[in-house]
Amino acid sequence: MKGFTRLSIKRLKSIFIAMFLLSLPLEQTQAQYDGRYSFKYPKDYFSSGGKEVDFNTSVHKKIGILFRNRTNLPLQEIAGMMFNTSPFDRYKQFFYFRIEEEFREDIAKNNILSTRAYNYSGTPIAGGLPTSAGQGAFNLIFLKFGIKEVIKCSCNGATIHTNQGNFSFVGEDSILHEIGHAFVELADEYSHPRASNFAAVNLEDRSANNLKWNGLIGQGFLPNRRIKRSEIISGIDRGKYLIPSNNCYMNNHRNPEDNRYCPVCQLAIISRISQLSGATPPWQKGS
Repeated sequence: MKGFTRLSIKRLKSIFIAMFLLSLPLEQTQAQYDGRYSFKYPKDYFSSGGKEVDFNTSVHKKIGILFRNRTNLPLQEIAGMMFNTSPFDRYKQFFYFRIEEEFREDIAKNNILSTRAYNYSGTPIAGGLPTSAGQGAFNLIFLKFGIKEVIKCSCNGATIHTNQGNFSFVGEDSILHEIGHAFVELADEYSHPRASNFAAVNLEDRSANNLKWNGLIGQGFLPNRRIKRSEIISGIDRGKYLIPSNNCYMNNHRNPEDNRYCPVCQLAIISRISQLSGATPPWQKGS
């Protein structure tokens, strides 16, 4: 009877854990158990200017960015903002741009084998690309809002389960902030009652005993303290989340010191790039 009881409890515990995992967003679940936070990274791994990851045409798939521009910002300038920051700078060979108007013209002419396209620097790709070149359309839309220029980011496709649109005034920090929302489903890290309020890979519950990113704290990549994201309503902090760092584009509230994606967000971006392209993330190599 005692053996049966222990076995029953063990089974119930396994069922409970499985149900709990199913209730978490996929990226959140993967991040907690795929080893990304415990993997040992070089000291400069999260700094810009790191070694580029080779794109293997026989193994990897390109990730397309569909670009619509109603402002005076050139594609080259926008591409530079994105691919001069880590980790996009190491994976820039994995991306290409299409200009929406040109793409529509090419499709209307049934030109599906050599649609016009541009590389990570905004330079035209000789011969173009077939429509099958990329998976997961990542959309960057630049619009006029009165006298202001604004950006709207969105993602659509079978591999990116979101159709949200994110608006912000155009600026390098804002562009990268909105890309974090749309491309990786990262949450806001700044303190505000209207900050995005959903479980995300870059948030941790305040009640957690062990922070999921403790491995990065132990390696010195994150501060060794619990940083609260406040949500003050009627003078009372209703917030329930912790954030990894005060320095991150996702903590952007027009703060000049937010000049990077924090390590937690960088690993989430690498995970999404790997998911779409078929690349192996560093924490899974050799496993």
